[in-house]
Amino acid sequence: MSNHYAVWRTRLLDAAMAILQRPRAGAGASSRLLGLFSSSVVDQILLSAANFFVGFMLIRRTSDVDYGLFVLVQSAILLIVSAQNSWLSGPISVLGPKRSPEARRDMVGAIETSQRRILNRLVLVALLGPVLAYFLGFCSGLVAIVMALGVIACHAALRREYVRSVLLMYARPNSVLRADLFYIGALLIGALLAAYGPKPGILWAVGALVSSAWLGSLAAHRSVARNPGWTTGDATPYWREIRPLGTWAVVGSVIYWSFGQSYNYMLVTRLGLIAVANVNAARLLLMPTFVVALGIKSLLVPSAATWLAESGLKALTKRLIVFGSGIVVLDLAYIAFVWVFRDWFTADFLHKTIGDRDVLLLLWASLALIGLVRDVLMCALVALEHFKPMAWLTGFSAAISLGLMWFGMSWWGARAVLIGQIVGEVTNLIGIVLLLQRQHRLFEPVAADSGRGE
Repeated sequence: MSNHYAVWRTRLLDAAMAILQRPRAGAGASSRLLGLFSSSVVDQILLSAANFFVGFMLIRRTSDVDYGLFVLVQSAILLIVSAQNSWLSGPISVLGPKRSPEARRDMVGAIETSQRRILNRLVLVALLGPVLAYFLGFCSGLVAIVMALGVIACHAALRREYVRSVLLMYARPNSVLRADLFYIGALLIGALLAAYGPKPGILWAVGALVSSAWLGSLAAHRSVARNPGWTTGDATPYWREIRPLGTWAVVGSVIYWSFGQSYNYMLVTRLGLIAVANVNAARLLLMPTFVVALGIKSLLVPSAATWLAESGLKALTKRLIVFGSGIVVLDLAYIAFVWVFRDWFTADFLHKTIGDRDVLLLLWASLALIGLVRDVLMCALVALEHFKPMAWLTGFSAAISLGLMWFGMSWWGARAVLIGQIVGEVTNLIGIVLLLQRQHRLFEPVAADSGRGE
């Protein structure tokens, strides 16, 4: 199933990218861009499969408590990675291509040195949290160890994500793929140890998050060292340049996490770890739609900035719509496949009974499709550096979403967290469309004046 899906997904993506190319781009440029996107798609398929395998093994071979704790650690990692991507990776993806090769190399090298120094200090402070929580009686020894490993996993994930973003900025998804193979290998070994090794399995699972991120970071770092090479220098001017873009971006990212991922903490507070396990087990079946969309977005952001500079906003928007439509068609096919065989997936494949399964699957599918469209269109606003209005829009959407989640659990139970997310995503999507329409109206007079000048 997964192999056939991967083949057809890659073929349709290649066809979509061929449509997106301008006729004057030339065969060489077209082939290169198709190759870049194909490598990125393969990478995300492998990452999706690895994450699916980890969740699959934990659901089948460990307790709901272990799986629930693992999901909470993953959610925390996603929060800080999203924040860093918004504060750092997003802005340098916009600013880097505007620089000369030497200036770009100096920028990423200086920031890498500064980031490593900052993170090394922060992780030591953060590790005091689990120690204090244990000695003050707020958690058990096992939970404290899981928290400590989670802190270290966050540190490793931040290092890995930054170096990956540098490789993507240099349009080197093949190097990203090679580095991610180390990440995937360690993750799979950790999943097997969690399933079949000494108990508790949660320690092996979270330990796998640490080792995989560390190995992936090391491999990516060496790839950059070979070409174009690391430099050192004063990062202060670069942080100063990033700050106006990153501040609002990270605000928006954290707010978005609050209604996109905090549902796990809301569930454990109101309904317990079993509810967390049930909701995320349903999500696991649709994980490829979420992971591939995340990877495509990481590659579309720098591409959108280039397309905007070369072709203008109108052409950029058309390309994003065509590209997003192709992914939506593929996701619909995969969702339909999972729906038809949902009984086999849950009973025979996962060996698990998921409460309210059918409703949860439909809600997750709706959320995946809406979120995909939002992510694709948002790339245009990122290329326009519209981080402040996006942060305000995300805050408004989050307020509606979180309110509906919290009060809705009294009426709908666990499904309320997904209903709240869907309403928040729809609100966010409508706002993005309105912002884009406004920018099109502003761009049209500029393009008309330019044409008359010629």
